[in-house]
Amino acid sequence: MASFHGYVAPVSLGIQTGLQIILPEHTNQTTQPKTLYLLHGMGDNETIWTRRTAIERYADTYGFSVIMPSVDTSYYTDMAYGKNYWTYISEELPKIISTHFNITTDPEHTYVAGLSMGGYGSFKLALNHPNRFRAAASFSGALDVKSLLAHTPEENKEQRKLSLKIIFGDNPNLDAIGADLFSLITKHQEAGLALPDLYQYCGTDDFLYRMNTNFSNHLKEQGIKAYYEESKADHTWDYWDYCIESFLKKICERDNA
Repeated sequence: MASFHGYVAPVSLGIQTGLQIILPEHTNQTTQPKTLYLLHGMGDNETIWTRRTAIERYADTYGFSVIMPSVDTSYYTDMAYGKNYWTYISEELPKIISTHFNITTDPEHTYVAGLSMGGYGSFKLALNHPNRFRAAASFSGALDVKSLLAHTPEENKEQRKLSLKIIFGDNPNLDAIGADLFSLITKHQEAGLALPDLYQYCGTDDFLYRMNTNFSNHLKEQGIKAYYEESKADHTWDYWDYCIESFLKKICERDNA
């Protein structure tokens, strides 16, 4: 396994930002490594997955090149009072990766996953750019921005309210910026647009559990078959370590079937 940590200076941000990349060296897979964009949650950065999980070992075992960017607390959005992290993550980062690394951008072998805020970012990328990804996964995802803006969870409530205002501003038009995942699902179904496979995990003790069951039910109501799994778990790294390995394993099992 080769691990690279450095900084890039995207035009959309106007600052240097951290980037962590894992390249598998001893994988038992016989094909070119797949590509996984792996997204962090609120309060973390590009290093968190390597510090809190066994992602390096999983990358080798299942044959994935793993790209881990840093987006501050932006909710993977062009912030109302901040940096253009959506433009960076959705437009500039793929170009940086294809320019400087020998990593495939083939949509049939490109995936995205994330936890909490990153679970939202994962599905936001997959639903706004469905032709770029084979599958997307959300682990304990903060999937309903409209609900978050209207009813901020009690955990760190005042801090979250301020963060959401900085990110989205006052009375944002979520549809106009592709930020309402529920609305995106409905629009795509009405248009008959093919979507990447969606994988959703959440713990039953998680403060975002009801949000996740609501999103899962919305997928069912729209006739979308998605993988949903819940476990007796909270908003913790022990659970997310399980989730990421489970997702990568399922991808490989499906591709090798």
